[in-house]
Amino acid sequence: MLLGMRLGTGIRALYELALLPERRSAVRELARKCEVTEPFLRRIFLDLRAHGYLDAQKGRVGGFRLVKEPHTIKIGDLAKILEKEPTLVLGRIRRDLLTPDPSCPTYQFWKNLEDKFMAEIEKLTLADVIALAGERSTSGRRSKPKGRSRGAKRSRR
Repeated sequence: MLLGMRLGTGIRALYELALLPERRSAVRELARKCEVTEPFLRRIFLDLRAHGYLDAQKGRVGGFRLVKEPHTIKIGDLAKILEKEPTLVLGRIRRDLLTPDPSCPTYQFWKNLEDKFMAEIEKLTLADVIALAGERSTSGRRSKPKGRSRGAKRSRR
């Protein structure tokens, strides 16, 4: 399944912040861990801060800190904040995506599926993400989330 870059990055960054609740983290450090640019992550953090999820402090010892407890942060709420229009996309197709039109006879099927998906993520929290990541890392599997393919280089402008 594909998800929006802002939502995926936002959840990953909040995960990192939740692991170190006692300290503030710099955007530079978190952007490196999330493999995104600082400006991109900063825009996500500004949206999350405006909705009361993060606290920010400027200066040498500044950075961002998670304000809410992970078990109170609903993934569905994050989707509404970070994505203009959260949608379910099945498969791993990265181009030629089809947006079902309401006049299509199969539209209601896809709409029902999307509604069920959204209802399910409304129940999940950041604490669920943390718990699943912990299970994955203790089972000996790769604990780093999948990002770019091996050998892919990030272009610098």
